[in-house]
Amino acid sequence: MRVTSRWMFPWRSMARSAGALTLCALAACGGGGSSSKTDVACTPCVNTEGGLVKGVADGDAIAFRGIPYAAPPTGALRFRPPQPAAPWSGVRDGSSFKNICPQLQDALEAYTEPGELVFNALTQSPVTLYDNEDCLYLNVWTPRLDQARRPVMVFIHGGAFLVGGASSPVYSGAALARQDVVMVTLQYRLGALGYLELGGLDPAYAGSGNNGLRDQIAALAWVKRHAAAFGGDPDNITVFGESAGAISISALLGTRKPQGLFRRAIIQSGAASLMHDRDVQRAATTQFLQTALPLKTLGDLQRATTRQLLLQQHAVLSASEADDNFFAPAVDGDLVPLDPYRALAQGNARGIDLMVGATQDEMNYWAMYSIDLSNPFVQDWSPVPGITLPAARVMTPEFKQLVDASRADGQTLDDIYAAWAAANHPPRGNRTASQTLELLQVHDAVMIQPTLRMAERQIAGQPGASTYVYRFQWKVPRSLLLSDAQDLGAVHALDLYFALGNPQALSDISAPGAGGPLTHPQQAAEIRALAQSMSSAWVNFARTGNPNGPKVPYWPAYDLTTRPTLAWRNDEQGRITSTAINDLDGSRRAAWAAFDFGRLQSGPAAARSEARRSAR
Repeated sequence: MRVTSRWMFPWRSMARSAGALTLCALAACGGGGSSSKTDVACTPCVNTEGGLVKGVADGDAIAFRGIPYAAPPTGALRFRPPQPAAPWSGVRDGSSFKNICPQLQDALEAYTEPGELVFNALTQSPVTLYDNEDCLYLNVWTPRLDQARRPVMVFIHGGAFLVGGASSPVYSGAALARQDVVMVTLQYRLGALGYLELGGLDPAYAGSGNNGLRDQIAALAWVKRHAAAFGGDPDNITVFGESAGAISISALLGTRKPQGLFRRAIIQSGAASLMHDRDVQRAATTQFLQTALPLKTLGDLQRATTRQLLLQQHAVLSASEADDNFFAPAVDGDLVPLDPYRALAQGNARGIDLMVGATQDEMNYWAMYSIDLSNPFVQDWSPVPGITLPAARVMTPEFKQLVDASRADGQTLDDIYAAWAAANHPPRGNRTASQTLELLQVHDAVMIQPTLRMAERQIAGQPGASTYVYRFQWKVPRSLLLSDAQDLGAVHALDLYFALGNPQALSDISAPGAGGPLTHPQQAAEIRALAQSMSSAWVNFARTGNPNGPKVPYWPAYDLTTRPTLAWRNDEQGRITSTAINDLDGSRRAAWAAFDFGRLQSGPAAARSEARRSAR
């Protein structure tokens, strides 16, 4: 879940059907490619292009975990585009998740396996890491194996393109599968292995800076080819994701003919503004190969162990102001020809239904990395042990000047947000009034407004498009906060537990101070009701392009006149009060209306430089 920009910004009985459910009476049902000494009946099984996969019951759904959609990107395939997975003999065991992609353990991520604690001599600090590059796997949940042609929902996880995996309990697809969809989660290469652009060192590696995105495209193509075998409809695929997953989907919408990959898209807390351009990609490569560190050449990178790459990556990120935004998909002129904002406005995603949204208090998530819950974007902070992220300014004077200069009415961001805060009383925590105002602007600059802009550009590119906007405002009721807990509001990634129908995965870490609501019977019931409502809306949208239906508050499609937004919210007692509101936080939206978020892909230095030019 950890993902944004540091500079700018966690069975039923099954009907047998030919070609889908296969009785492997004489097959060995062991691990992929391995054989068992005992021949046993294999059911439920799906015959994929690589071979047979045996599923396992997961509640009312059937789960097929750890299916390879591409070859292991190891050896000569490191830093190369994904290649087809090799077929296997026998029956592949689909009961277990496979390796997550190489990463350093993150304090707020959910891991199902322990990492390895090592000492990084480059930073003189201990780190816990996962270093198996054989990680290009996906997982499928289906209600049953038949020919029902159900909607297919493919989830792309977040994690700043640095951490995360498809095995997190938060992302379990069983709950959505119970609502009669086929649910898929996937993994993709992270960090330097997925986003380091090496074309400047060797033209044969051009485009390596988007290999993580290429992995996602390969996975989506695999899903389209196999949807029917799992009881799904290959012509009705919805891709959805949060944070880095949402940024990825924004990038996919900027590729050529995204309609060939999916029919619908849901973008949750992330947008094209957090992508890179080619200059930023090249600068990141230069910084990664700086002479003070041991891996300096393409040959070094090819020969290095996975652990060596991770330790150098850790050292680079520890010294970089970019941090969470060091790695990201790029507008490279090839895989992603245009800035997705411009691509959408030109109709590049014509025919794709779109839902977008954000949480109300997005950037308070990063306060959870601080011992005293201070927010690193506006305060000095004391990070929890093992965290090396520096404090980061977003709303620099130069950047604010640039945004203010885009306005024709002469109002400043500070004036607009002061008036909004006086009327709405946002959570203060341990911040001063001025720090609170600045943080409100950070929420908007990094997440809320750039994400909303994706919807606006889609409508501009195809008037009358099926487009829906939401804001997640549910938070732990103040009356039930633990006595020493701060009110952090609706933080980044909190909506995932509800949209995916997995509120049981909530904890006092993911919802700070939530001990009361999670143990209070009435509040637990309200939480479950909100999860049922939101997940139903997500499934309805995947089914028809319209989220409305039973258990969902009336949700009008977005337009550029009334701007209806579905606010998923509760009151101070915790009662769910979700409703559609026209032009939610309209003064804040208007403050950014003329600002071009696409320019942020070039990084903060370019934005500050442009601000100085505008001021002359």
